[in-house]
Amino acid sequence: MQTITQTITQTEQQHRDDAWQAILQASQTLLNAAQSAHWDELSELAGERDVLIRAYFSKPITVDNALQIREKITQLLAMDDQVLGLARKEQDNMLPALKAFSRNKEAIGAYQQIGS
Repeated sequence: MQTITQTITQTEQQHRDDAWQAILQASQTLLNAAQSAHWDELSELAGERDVLIRAYFSKPITVDNALQIREKITQLLAMDDQVLGLARKEQDNMLPALKAFSRNKEAIGAYQQIGS
């Protein structure tokens, strides 16, 4: 027979598990956006995930949960590394276009000065 304390502890653990699943889902959504090159969505998605992470870690963590949480954080960091890798690759791909844009802008500025 379970005591009320055991029931409450199990309920709290279920809430923490659900909260972590929400963090993982938000992280996967963030990764999917990066993989699909939806760069304009990343900031908002990262902000939403940040709220979930802050809420999760605002509650005390028990010693029993410390190892589980360490593994969870490792999983989360691996997803973040994938997003950052994709962002760096996109940044590298965009650099020539940004340099060309900058040169064109300078040329237009020079042309405007000549015409004035």
